[in-house]
Amino acid sequence: MKQINKGLLGLIGAATLLSACSVTVTPAPNGGGSSVTLNAVTSYNSEYTLASSTVDQNGRTLAAGTNVICDDRNTQLQVGVSWTGGLQRIGIQFTGVKYGQTTKQRIFGDRYSSPDYSGNGLATITIGSGVAPLKVSSGLSAQSIVPTPINTTYVKGYTYVQAIGEDQNGNVSNVVESVTAIPVVNCS
Repeated sequence: MKQINKGLLGLIGAATLLSACSVTVTPAPNGGGSSVTLNAVTSYNSEYTLASSTVDQNGRTLAAGTNVICDDRNTQLQVGVSWTGGLQRIGIQFTGVKYGQTTKQRIFGDRYSSPDYSGNGLATITIGSGVAPLKVSSGLSAQSIVPTPINTTYVKGYTYVQAIGEDQNGNVSNVVESVTAIPVVNCS
């Protein structure tokens, strides 16, 4: 009778034990990738609204209560965004209506502690003079801005609000744009 090597017997036993183990991998809710897709800019609300209707330089009437960006002072703007996948942070930029110029700088907020799979939220930004975003809040929130009516205005133009997402790996999403443009006015 041949003698079995004890080392070989140990290896066969270890292989048998390991083959009984199973590993379960759970993919991210969006089907396996960690990317995020933005669906839409769902809303925007400004801290400034028109106290009464006004007519712009092209004869277009803007109704009382219209959200505006004040070009001569800081303006807080909340942007509603919907998405699919894990959103790690969100960025905001603007595109002018007349010339289609996009702000040179995409402003991203702080990274969230973990990706947000809720699918919608609000980003609050502060816009300085010249429609240049100054900052994006550190996360999405359910807070609302209390609008301040303004009386004296001169409509300088209009701009679309754009949003872009970033996933947990730093990959950027598609860009989505508001359906309507927001008036940019002098509020002094």
